Amino acid sequence: MRPDPARPLAGWTFDGTLRAYQAAALRRVDVDAGEPLHLVAPPGSGKTLVGLLLAARRGKKTVVFAPTLAIRDQWVTAARALAHDDAAVSGDPTAPADLTALTYQSISVLDSASPFAGLARGRWLEELEADDRSPDAAIVWLDALAESNPAAYRRGIRARARAVRRTLSRQDATVLTAALHPNARDLIDRLVAGGVETIVLDECHHLLDHWALVVAALIARLRAAGREPLVIGLTATLPTPDDADEYDNYISLLGEVDLEVPVPAVVREGDLAPYRELVHVVEPTAEERLFLSAHAEALGVALRTSFAVGSGRASLLGILQPAVDGARVDDIDGGLAAAFVADFAGAEAAAAMLFLVAPDDPVTAHLPEFARRPPTTDETLRLLGRFALDQVLPDPARAQEWQRLRALLADFGYALTDKGVRRTRDPIDSVLTSSLAKDQGACDIIAAEHAVMGERLCALVVTDFARHGNVHGGLLGAAGAVRTFSVLAADAATAALPAMLVTSSTVRLSRRHAPAVLPALVSQFGVEVTAVPVDDDPSVLEVRGIAGAGIVSAAARLLSAGRLQVVVGTRGLFGEGWDCPRVNTLVDLTAAAGDAAMQQLRGRTLRLDPSWAEKTAHNWTVTALIPTHLSVEAQPDATRLRRKHARLWGVDVDDPARVVCGLSGALDHARRRALTDVLAKVQGASPAAIGSLRSIPSRAETRDLWRIGDPYDDIEEETFVVEHRPGFALFPTSVSATRTVATAFLGTVGATGVAVSGAIALVPDAAPPFAGAALLAGGLAALPLGGAWSQGRRRVHDPAATVQRMAEVLWAALGDAGRVAVGEGAPLVVPSHPLAVVQRFDVSIPHADPADRAAFGQALIELCAPVRAPRFVLEIDRGGRSAPVRAVLGLTGGLRPRRFLAVPADVGRRREVAHRFAQEWQRRIGPATLHEVGLTTRDPVISEARRAGAFSGAARSMVRWS
Repeated sequence: MRPDPARPLAGWTFDGTLRAYQAAALRRVDVDAGEPLHLVAPPGSGKTLVGLLLAARRGKKTVVFAPTLAIRDQWVTAARALAHDDAAVSGDPTAPADLTALTYQSISVLDSASPFAGLARGRWLEELEADDRSPDAAIVWLDALAESNPAAYRRGIRARARAVRRTLSRQDATVLTAALHPNARDLIDRLVAGGVETIVLDECHHLLDHWALVVAALIARLRAAGREPLVIGLTATLPTPDDADEYDNYISLLGEVDLEVPVPAVVREGDLAPYRELVHVVEPTAEERLFLSAHAEALGVALRTSFAVGSGRASLLGILQPAVDGARVDDIDGGLAAAFVADFAGAEAAAAMLFLVAPDDPVTAHLPEFARRPPTTDETLRLLGRFALDQVLPDPARAQEWQRLRALLADFGYALTDKGVRRTRDPIDSVLTSSLAKDQGACDIIAAEHAVMGERLCALVVTDFARHGNVHGGLLGAAGAVRTFSVLAADAATAALPAMLVTSSTVRLSRRHAPAVLPALVSQFGVEVTAVPVDDDPSVLEVRGIAGAGIVSAAARLLSAGRLQVVVGTRGLFGEGWDCPRVNTLVDLTAAAGDAAMQQLRGRTLRLDPSWAEKTAHNWTVTALIPTHLSVEAQPDATRLRRKHARLWGVDVDDPARVVCGLSGALDHARRRALTDVLAKVQGASPAAIGSLRSIPSRAETRDLWRIGDPYDDIEEETFVVEHRPGFALFPTSVSATRTVATAFLGTVGATGVAVSGAIALVPDAAPPFAGAALLAGGLAALPLGGAWSQGRRRVHDPAATVQRMAEVLWAALGDAGRVAVGEGAPLVVPSHPLAVVQRFDVSIPHADPADRAAFGQALIELCAPVRAPRFVLEIDRGGRSAPVRAVLGLTGGLRPRRFLAVPADVGRRREVAHRFAQEWQRRIGPATLHEVGLTTRDPVISEARRAGAFSGAARSMVRWS
């Protein structure tokens, strides 16, 4: 049958078997609905095939845009397999075919820095003309504004550019095309003339700013030609909305997600390899630690000096002794209380700084205990920013001081602007990111994996750059892939493994493996390949005669053939699109932490390996932490570690029956606690206790935990976890309160017995009725004490029941506050199995609205967190609903430390809601006293509450898949 010229792709056929989720995607989406199709699926899940089959179903001529040449070539190869006609597919922008695959880079715009500026200016001129100005007058007025008030002009352009971004796909074709580079206009002309009606955007998270402008221009031109183009967006991960303009731009072209295939579903189906997320923690080298210590000390001295005398010190006192209603508070304590009510964080920072630089100041003697400490670096920088903006910048006479502060901060990686203090290129972050210890850590990982895997090990080590250029702290040369490879080739534990360095400009081999690998490269390229010595590294040779995308593909083939076991490269080359199914170990040395980068990197190891049916991947993140004995406070790599894993799925280390997002999929509770201790500089805490290198889990065990082939619901849900140490009371005072009330209870019963005995002895004839009355009175007096005793015992011996009651009381209070719809759900607490160091309770609100679940989770986290600056606090095991309980707990209160919980903000907004919350707590959980501390000017309770913790566990959010 002759192909239909109007639908040349309609005859394309796939001769294989579709995966379950691929078939589901094809069933669930409609190519003729007139709306864009937006599909999200992990690397290796077959997005290319799905995109081609959707284009074939529609049948119209198609253009595919891809981010790299390697990915473009994959589209060409896959399309020709469906078309069964090589001529029907083209990768040449000058010769479109039925399906043309191009790179985003093949099209560009005239103004890459601000591609929307011209469009925004045009919109502004139209608005002026609509206000009865002539076109010439509008131009004159706008040019005059740009000259006289450039800030206002830029604001106007930015505001209109945002509006243009949000409606890119609906802009006039002529206007959009005019903003493009001539090369882009020529390409669009060829595509329109060639009859394109389907646009496939691969890895469409790249579709930001200027690339989106070109795509929008193509869409507009096709519509102007009377066609209704179908846009198909394919990506492994969505871009983050951090840049609202770019995100609006993205959504305006593709709309919301139509279908998402999560990684766990593809693994469970058996179409991606099961895997384990692992962490290796290193400490900076001795030279790097010396640099970091000196840097931190110099920064600390410089910042403290700014507040030790003169206007800096006066600014601290101004924060701590503020005016109330235009007048100073008469006494120091009252001023401090007012300061903490007005701005708790700012007052705490100022108090800590005053305690450090002015111990003899009269105000220092009145500072609360929690502020009698050195300030953190972040606190100091906030203080300095506030001081500079409030007092220095507004005073023209202090311009020189402003410049001095700016220069001071610039030396330490901070910028002082009219918005405050901002981090720039932080030297501490640079040293940790490019630490030589990370290269050595990569060697340790590969050696440990090789000891188990042997010849089956196939590793990819990824860095940010070929050469970083950072030489702080005594680094061995410039950090990056080149240095990492040199360390790997020289390390005794890894030197025997055949390895190759591949960057966009440099290819290297170790000298010992060059004789075996060079002939393979000659065979791959069919040209003469030579290797020459490297001046600064005698252990490696640099390969000449090959470069470009070809060497990246050659690296995959050499790994697959077993000629190499390790490839070291950069994220730009290997982070996306590179396909080598044999890779089973990733060592991530990059500073990248975004969702897209993480998903793409992990995709390198997850593809199935035809030569190893039981393939299981290990994905390692190498993190550098500063040891606790150094005075350096910053731990930027720890923050990056959390961000890296925020949206990575993994088997829950504590409860392997679950698949979760976050660090729980890489570190167990003990290691997460060790991380917290290192960050808090707990004495004796060691970074070595955090990593996984000393106990790498069995790959066979990991494969079993993924339960490949088992049914699943494909549900992603957020729950909340309360963690508690088995054998300890949820509230530390519960045990002592139980004993106290038990003693009082027994004392009451004893007193009753004495009264009965005395009555019998004194009034024998009346003994029976009198004894009955006495026993009744004693029993009634003992009832409330017995109830308190029962509550205390329950809290000690049945924490699950207590957590359930806590959740119910909190949910009801949020409903009382109008924050959630209590009729739509109820808390459900499910205990997990007890572990060696922690017991977990999953707390969820089935059937509740997502916003209500989020509000409940935030309130639960606040309730279980240390007290900071709430309006109300709940004092545990004080007070009570009955006079006997209040009396006993009041008399014994001095024997026990006071313990407090912060009443969540949503509950404490209204006084009557907070009081009902406290009453319900007393009825269902145990004695408690409510204190209002957030609106008073002098209340010692809040200071004591901040020092005392009441909850022995912690609450956090968790996203899981099932």
